[in-house]
Amino acid sequence: MRDAAPDGTAVPRPRATSTESAREGLADRPARVPGSQAIHAISLGAIAFLLLQILTYGYGRDQGIYAMVARAVLDGGMPYRDAFDFKPPGIFLIYALARALFGPAQWGIRVLEVLALAGMCLAMTSLAGRAFGDRRIGVVAAALAVLVHAQLDFWHTAQPESFGGVLTVVALLVATPRGRADAPRPAPGAAALIASGVLFGAAGLLKPPLAGGGVVLAAALAAPALVELARRGSALARRGPARGAGRDELEAARPAIEGAPARATATALLLAALRPALLIALGGVLPVLACVAWFAAKGALGDLWEVLFVFTPHYTALGWRDASVLDLAWHGVGEWFIRYSGPIALGLVCLLALRPDRHERADVALLSGVIAMHLVGVVMQAKFFPYHYGATWPLTAMLAALGLWKAWLRCVRLGARAAAALVAVLLATAFARSATKDVADDYLARCAERIALLAAGARDQGRLDRLASVADVNAAANRAVAAWLRERVAPGRPVFVWGFEPVVYDLADRPSATRYLYNVPQRAAWARQEARDALMRDLAASPPTAIVVERHDVFPSVTGDALDSRDTLDGFPALADLIDDRYELAVRIEDFEIYLER
Repeated sequence: MRDAAPDGTAVPRPRATSTESAREGLADRPARVPGSQAIHAISLGAIAFLLLQILTYGYGRDQGIYAMVARAVLDGGMPYRDAFDFKPPGIFLIYALARALFGPAQWGIRVLEVLALAGMCLAMTSLAGRAFGDRRIGVVAAALAVLVHAQLDFWHTAQPESFGGVLTVVALLVATPRGRADAPRPAPGAAALIASGVLFGAAGLLKPPLAGGGVVLAAALAAPALVELARRGSALARRGPARGAGRDELEAARPAIEGAPARATATALLLAALRPALLIALGGVLPVLACVAWFAAKGALGDLWEVLFVFTPHYTALGWRDASVLDLAWHGVGEWFIRYSGPIALGLVCLLALRPDRHERADVALLSGVIAMHLVGVVMQAKFFPYHYGATWPLTAMLAALGLWKAWLRCVRLGARAAAALVAVLLATAFARSATKDVADDYLARCAERIALLAAGARDQGRLDRLASVADVNAAANRAVAAWLRERVAPGRPVFVWGFEPVVYDLADRPSATRYLYNVPQRAAWARQEARDALMRDLAASPPTAIVVERHDVFPSVTGDALDSRDTLDGFPALADLIDDRYELAVRIEDFEIYLER
């Protein structure tokens, strides 16, 4: 992350003053800070407690989709062709890994998620030591990031952005050489830049805008050489041809790269600027090529193209109805800054007020640039679901932790009252704003419920299902429908859910009669007829033993209308006639009607 040129060299950076070094501490000799041990212990305790909470989370609707696509992959099928969803393919591979390691239980992905978050916390600690000169800032940042992640609760975690954020942090760490934060150090080597590019490319397979972090990193690494070229050009222009400025004079200017030849040429500087971009791009394209090769080898490349580049752009366009770029950008940035986390917002304000020191500015700029790239992606998607910001919180937490650390150092110098006031304000902001959205109760109440469950020891499925229910999604009802299907449908016989609850297939352990795990394609105006024709062909080829029809699953931001699945049948005579002619209603369970073959 250093603002250095490649080839093992770096632009000399202004050294921090002794005051700055004493205030911030250095990675190899951190300054003694009153209260730092307590801050460290509280942060570690919070991380452990929050990770334990995440282990109790169940599936939301999206997690059920990912699990079913992962099951198809492990059975030899392919995303999109054999199990439909319109998310990029990376998330299906992560769920397939969890399923292969831990089996089909819902806790498997949570174990993998917690392991990834724990690794991210270690990476944030190292990154803070290299970037800001104090690993303790990284511990605070990790606590803030895990707090927001845990507050997103079951629905908005274990999402593509959740794992993409982990990859982004590790990618930045790999590209940040060890060394004193206040002194020049060698730029990342070729292997480090390629590895960083691979990680950014993998993040892009989870959510494409996350790959843009590699672009920001390449620009940051190229900046010193480009600045030196601009400086030389400006000096040459000021002297003018009359003063004899020429190529020799240009090449004799101060070398921009420490350790480079004494008479570094403009061409060498240009190559130095291009080298990190080329190496990062080389690494970034490798996972993409591997993914394309996988789909091509399985004969599913056309399905990947059709879903990601035909279906998905229409879905994204729903958010742009009657909205301007400025409106969406204002909304997206405002939500990121103030809606989800009071402590992080306070930390960002502190950083703006107290300003980064000279040796911190390049890394603050880099983190800010990657955050901006993420926010561009959120605004482009124009849905503003809470999990869309998931990859951004770890980087935002790094900046917020730096701001809070500076504020703490300032307050402890002013005295105990100032320090106590900062703690009070921090606690007030923590209670004032939480990332917990959509569920009926607040995060503290849900925490207390989960603590009670853990303390009880025995597994209380009813209470766990209540914690995994939101809006029209009733986890207990899903489980009841699945239990009924297991009892009435023979193992291996296909069933069909006309709705938006693919987790029923997984809970029932019965195969889907169609690639369409949910019916958004058949309900979306831009894909309706083609998807309905394909669905009817699937059902003819693999007649389901039971059909489940759902009510009250209304999603205008996804389908483009306010109809639920049951009402949609009125406009889908082929499926409605199939149900009327060949099936009979067997039972109603909550929002579900279950039909069995006559």
